[in-house]
Amino acid sequence: MKTILAIGIGGFFGAVSRYSISLLITNTGSFPIATLSINLVGCFCLAWLFTTFANRTPLVLGIGTGFLGAFTTFSTFSVETLLLLENNEWVKAISYSLMSVMGGLFCAMLGTWLARGRMK
Repeated sequence: MKTILAIGIGGFFGAVSRYSISLLITNTGSFPIATLSINLVGCFCLAWLFTTFANRTPLVLGIGTGFLGAFTTFSTFSVETLLLLENNEWVKAISYSLMSVMGGLFCAMLGTWLARGRMK
């Protein structure tokens, strides 16, 4: 029960944080820079957290699964990409998709490397 509560509380704060940051970061034209930035930060943080703390305590799951799970958003990425495609903004859609996937993998790799102490 503690784990479910921790994930729920983390999820609440993650969703509110994502929404607040999306209000602060303005998209440039139709390019969804806010979602991209949020998702890249989330990839880094989740990889660092789960590498640093292998034991999935309620607190770690509250931060990782709850907060960071609600903070990042694959569904918004998907809808924003679809909207770009529907508006015939193919270059932006492809760029956004590549930056999201490749950037996310890079940020996760960087977070893992930092957690393992390889960036010395």
